Amino acid sequence: MKLSVLKNAGPDTVTYYVGDNVEHVKHLQNCTLICKSGFDPQLEDVNLIHVEDPQLYFYELSHHVEDIYKFDVNDKPIVGQNVEIGPGCVIGQNVTIGDNTQIGANTVIYANTNIGSNVRIDSNVTIGTAGMMWVWNGKDRVFLQQLGGVTIEDGCIIGSGCVIVRGSANEITKVGAYTNMAPGCCVGHGTLIGESVHFANNVTVGGGARISSYTFLGSAAVVNAGMHITADDVVIGAGCVVTKNIVESGIYAGVPGKKIKETSVKMSGLPKWNR
Repeated sequence: MKLSVLKNAGPDTVTYYVGDNVEHVKHLQNCTLICKSGFDPQLEDVNLIHVEDPQLYFYELSHHVEDIYKFDVNDKPIVGQNVEIGPGCVIGQNVTIGDNTQIGANTVIYANTNIGSNVRIDSNVTIGTAGMMWVWNGKDRVFLQQLGGVTIEDGCIIGSGCVIVRGSANEITKVGAYTNMAPGCCVGHGTLIGESVHFANNVTVGGGARISSYTFLGSAAVVNAGMHITADDVVIGAGCVVTKNIVESGIYAGVPGKKIKETSVKMSGLPKWNR
């Protein structure tokens, strides 16, 4: 059984949908859709399971999938040439590490993680941990058993103490090439980060966010779950909280974040202007 988030659902997968808009599910083919009673999108080759609470049903179903995220002494990563792995590191199943990559002491890398070449991961980093997604069943919290992975592309630097959450179901959390994360950053499940993004200290990005290439995020900035930064030349100031999608270039500051001025080609120390 292969569980899938709705947008990624392909043949022979199981996904869920809580709404009633046929447009949201018309891309589905040859899969199983868990949905509310009375919802019938009339999709060819899609098996419907009607339940009162599709999300709860899906979360409960996730606990019947084999858990490959537990560590075993026999787990061996696929390692390229000239790789350095520090003392105390723990690495799970299906992990690949590219050439000339350095991994600092006491770092934990969960299953289904792909790390590119020329990457530097400092000490005490956690890559691929599970997030805290849950629903209420009337008596208890039911957590989603997250079954995705993480991809860190070539040339990235991940500072000490950073945490990168793996994707839900068949999602991938991606850190684009040459992205830098200063110590203490946290990236939520299924977030897609472009190339050459700069994270200052203690930046937090919620699950499902999108960060365009060359974005600069100042210290302690927060990007709420599901928010998309799609414009070029975006600077998020220190302590700024992004609560809406950003589709225009510029410098954003405040809580909630608002555009305060245009970016300048003379700004130094930022990803794009320094290339």
